Amino acid sequence: MFPRKYIQFGLIALIFASMPQNCVALPSSTSIDSNAFDQRFGCMQISNASSALDNLSPKLHVVECLFLSEDYHSEEGIVREGCMMPLFRRYIVKQDEEFKLIRSKEEFLSIFAPVETEEVALAFAVALTSSLPRYDSSVPEGYFPVTSSIGPTYVEEAEDGYKVHLFDSEICGCGSHPYYAVEYLVTKAGNVTELSREKVFDSTNQICVD
Repeated sequence: MFPRKYIQFGLIALIFASMPQNCVALPSSTSIDSNAFDQRFGCMQISNASSALDNLSPKLHVVECLFLSEDYHSEEGIVREGCMMPLFRRYIVKQDEEFKLIRSKEEFLSIFAPVETEEVALAFAVALTSSLPRYDSSVPEGYFPVTSSIGPTYVEEAEDGYKVHLFDSEICGCGSHPYYAVEYLVTKAGNVTELSREKVFDSTNQICVD
């Protein structure tokens, strides 16, 4: 995945220390009282969601809730964020003057599906996976391209919905932690399926992250 505001564990920060910030839209600090939300919803940390989620319908203010499970094998969130630590991404939205915790993909779909535009398809692909948009054509410092052509993020209509082109990276384990271009199919019902994954950047640096 690309760097997120709340990733502060082990050597993860070192992987992204040289990554140009204009590669992705990094979330800024939220104005919501995070301490109150941490206590109410069990969040380890609160941060704004990717700006791609601004295109969701209905338009609701969305923040990310990083949740630490007590069970390593649990699936208590929308996206797994941790390596050895069972960290999960959840969302909190303000709907009808009430704040609501979204714990699962099913709950997310119940609020924001169906997917009827390319912009919403992009939002779903970002919200329900570890991938993020990338519009910058530069090579991250410390990395080198391993494919002849690297296109930016795009969305196009498909027979079953929309194809969304995003980027992801390996964080956990030992190795060079390469970056990938990933193509997803987002159906009109809101289901997101990975179609292909191609390595686009790699590094000679070997780093172990637990």
